Amino acid sequence: MFTKSNKAVIAAAVAGALFALTGSVAANDTLIDKLYDKGVINDAEYKEIKADKGDPNSLKGKYKGGFKWETLDGKNKFQFAGRIQSDFYDYNHDLEEDTFAIRRVYLGVKATIDEIWGLEATFNPDSNELEYGYLDFKPSKKFIARFGAQKFYSGFEEGTSSRFTDFLERSVADGLQPGKQIGIQLFGEPIKKTFFYSIGYYNGEGKNADESGNDADGKDSMFAAAYNAANLMGGGKDTIAHVGYSASQGTRNRPGDNIIFSLDGEARGDTFGTWSLAAGPNDFSRDHTNLSYVAAKGPFKFQGELTKVSVETPVQNDEVEANYMVFTYMLTGEHYVKSYSLKGMKGVKPNAPYSKAGGTGAWEIGIRKSEWDAQAVADANYSGADLVKTTTVGVKWIPNEKVRFMLNLVDTKYNTPIVATAGNEEAVMFRSQIDF
Repeated sequence: MFTKSNKAVIAAAVAGALFALTGSVAANDTLIDKLYDKGVINDAEYKEIKADKGDPNSLKGKYKGGFKWETLDGKNKFQFAGRIQSDFYDYNHDLEEDTFAIRRVYLGVKATIDEIWGLEATFNPDSNELEYGYLDFKPSKKFIARFGAQKFYSGFEEGTSSRFTDFLERSVADGLQPGKQIGIQLFGEPIKKTFFYSIGYYNGEGKNADESGNDADGKDSMFAAAYNAANLMGGGKDTIAHVGYSASQGTRNRPGDNIIFSLDGEARGDTFGTWSLAAGPNDFSRDHTNLSYVAAKGPFKFQGELTKVSVETPVQNDEVEANYMVFTYMLTGEHYVKSYSLKGMKGVKPNAPYSKAGGTGAWEIGIRKSEWDAQAVADANYSGADLVKTTTVGVKWIPNEKVRFMLNLVDTKYNTPIVATAGNEEAVMFRSQIDF
């Protein structure tokens, strides 16, 4: 015959086994409550079992915006993360292939150790290269120090993950951004959703690239700041009034091919322009500036950026600038402020997610106008179209916060014919995407 104390031990053991199998604190507590309600355990035993919270280093799993595990004390966390983007491109000319393509496949892990240390290691098996590999020291959200291969927050569109961009491809202005580099970045939000800063020091050679020369070892230095004036303007909780600015400067070694930038269009067509160094010294100075702005009210959003890059040597002083403006509207009424951050937009959570039980998901329409202007560059230092204007219209269906389908129509006009005698390109682009 079981004594009361034996019953308490058995109840605790059963509850512990259930927790080990499910990783659910809620399921554990529910079982204990039922045993207590049925009189299997008394008041004293109930309090004793409830007081035993288990090993703080034990892991519990959950699904909340992804598959995640953490210790009972919440100090250590682990998450598998990734995305798959499958595209289709159809062009109005025969110089590009109409094709299905895998745009991105990322697989990685994210973790937090003892609350203040973080890491991410993300690999792209499609291109066989590392996308992210960094260590974080994060004593608070007001100050984070990040070391390694990372994205530097030099623009709002660049700061928005490819999972959450307004259209399949970022604008031509984003092609001038520092983007992913190897280096050190100090950033944080001293005032939540109001003020953000970033200070960066990096190689300046591009993603996963070490310093390429030993003559001009000048790393790039960057400063960025963003401010959301919605509260100051009295716009209310459904308003965004964002302005951001960044600047970077560095001295580079002359690349072997003399190319500073080589750009393709927003429809991922052929390279339309190549900016090169003039004959002369082996090193050059490169400056970058970016101004971004976002205004949103409820389901309406207006966004834009202006980016400039200048190159200077004793025999060359050139500048290229690019800009875009975007208007988007959530047909199903979701408010953009809920997916806003000072570093870039996050994923939209539909008001009525689509599932077996029904729901519409979220629907969005948008239009973007962009321009690439290299007309100030000396003719001898530039080949291809130096004025490119693109219009993109799109519709997006977001069944739930992890799945997206996007359809874009892209019309590009080149002042120098690149893909046809008329100098124009039209493309239909489609993407299916899932992230986890």
